[in-house]
Amino acid sequence: MRIHSLMLTLASAAVLCAPVKAELITAERVLTLQTHGGTSIDNNYKNNNASDGNTGSTWCTLNPNGGNNYYLNGSVNPVMVFDLGTNQTLDALSVWGYPYSGNSLQKFTLSFYDGSQGFDGTPIAVQNVTLEEWTQNATNIALTAPVTAQYVKMEVTGNFGQTGNYGGGDRVGIADIQFNRTNTIETYIPDSAAQTGGGNSINGMDASKLLDNNQDTQWCTNNSANPDFYNGVNADPELTFTFNEAKNLSSITVRPYSVAENSGKDFTLKFYDAAGNQIAVEDESLYSFKMTTYTRSNPSLFTFPEVKGAAKVVMTITDNFASDHQGGGDRVGFGDISFGNHVYTPGPTWQTSYNTPMEGLNVIRPDSVSINHTNIDYGQSNAQFRLTNLIAGTGYTPGGEWCTVQNGSDFFSTDTTNVSPVLTFTNDEAELVDGFLYWGYGDDAGNGMTAFTLSLYDGKELVLSDYYRVDEAIGTNDYASFMFDESVAFDTAILTPLDNAFNYFDYAGHGGDRVGFSGLAFYQDPQKVPEPAAWALLILGSFGIYRLRGKKK
Repeated sequence: MRIHSLMLTLASAAVLCAPVKAELITAERVLTLQTHGGTSIDNNYKNNNASDGNTGSTWCTLNPNGGNNYYLNGSVNPVMVFDLGTNQTLDALSVWGYPYSGNSLQKFTLSFYDGSQGFDGTPIAVQNVTLEEWTQNATNIALTAPVTAQYVKMEVTGNFGQTGNYGGGDRVGIADIQFNRTNTIETYIPDSAAQTGGGNSINGMDASKLLDNNQDTQWCTNNSANPDFYNGVNADPELTFTFNEAKNLSSITVRPYSVAENSGKDFTLKFYDAAGNQIAVEDESLYSFKMTTYTRSNPSLFTFPEVKGAAKVVMTITDNFASDHQGGGDRVGFGDISFGNHVYTPGPTWQTSYNTPMEGLNVIRPDSVSINHTNIDYGQSNAQFRLTNLIAGTGYTPGGEWCTVQNGSDFFSTDTTNVSPVLTFTNDEAELVDGFLYWGYGDDAGNGMTAFTLSLYDGKELVLSDYYRVDEAIGTNDYASFMFDESVAFDTAILTPLDNAFNYFDYAGHGGDRVGFSGLAFYQDPQKVPEPAAWALLILGSFGIYRLRGKKK
């Protein structure tokens, strides 16, 4: 369980100054969580336009009040999330005004989140901004204190039309937002690479091919006599990378092998100094990785706590994709590999188990579920996929599938005008729980949800927030369990899907244009639920006013 309770509140910014150093970056993707009508104007105003480096492409809301100001009748504040891809150290941002002055954003709140927590928990920093005058040129906004974050959530609370000094104001628009990164990214190519364990490589495909920055030349082991390389007979392949001059490392970038089933998937790293002493041994779990995407055109970046003075790195590859995909798997290979100094982003919380009942625990379900906007709910037009399926069913049996509407060929990589799905599950009364489970989608389907944030609230108080992932795609009747470090009481759960199985294990052609799953439930220990005789004590005691039931279907 990860609860981020430390929050740095930064002063409101009205008088703005330029950053000392300019290395502006754009978001890798922009998610809209809330806006009037659940969409922007049309396809000319897609979400990524708000941070694409092109001030000529813009994002803009619908006009809920006709020609009157957007905020006149209490329309929802637009809320957007700028995903920087990994943690970045920021000291400023630049905002370009929307071309129609009155519609341009003027007042907004920025909330910064570490990449390990998603963007629904407690932010690590907050800054309120009021722009003094409209301009289509860049307005540079210095942060009161530098912050390291992957996600920047922006809630727009006012436009220039409200000031009375500019015409228009019936919409809210943004030309571009860019962020000033102070950390400089370096790439380190090892001086040599060799296979030092797990057999030999194919002739012409030795480990040196990992260093040539050419995706057409690769490293691969000889084939195993068994169709599955990881059959318990073969030793795990081991690669040794050396640097003539020791480096300070905090990241590795890996391109998968051209045959998905043979590509390495899970691996560990060990580091040695120039004298041959192993270093960074305090917590070796921080240097164990799972590849969650198979896309050769977009290598996977993994970060870890900085290792200073690394002269040799030993990679042990502990699994390939064969167990998660049909066919192949008799070899192990990779494309390019390089190291770097990216800012460390702690990894997600992985599943505790698959399809394993938790002995002694009841499975309870929320009483209701809603979505942030119905225009992205496929169940609105097809009752087979109705939203309430997610809280139907009993015990370990799901109630049915739910999914979003289509979005391109890859739901999470295709730019859109729509809001991203945010699901809210509520209990009629507070529940004390020890973990949760969710059911997958389809059968080897690219639409299945594989990553998400989940935040639990007791009233308005955040009690738990974390970023969760599974390391394999699961079907409708399969479930993944996640256990908490301690029991928590909640009445509201907010779940935001962040990835599906498209390209997860080479699922191209098997969906991916939606995101879906088949239910959410929670684990409850009946031994911890108060007996009726203890009811009055709970009401009057220090536990607060919780009404906890022994079991709920």
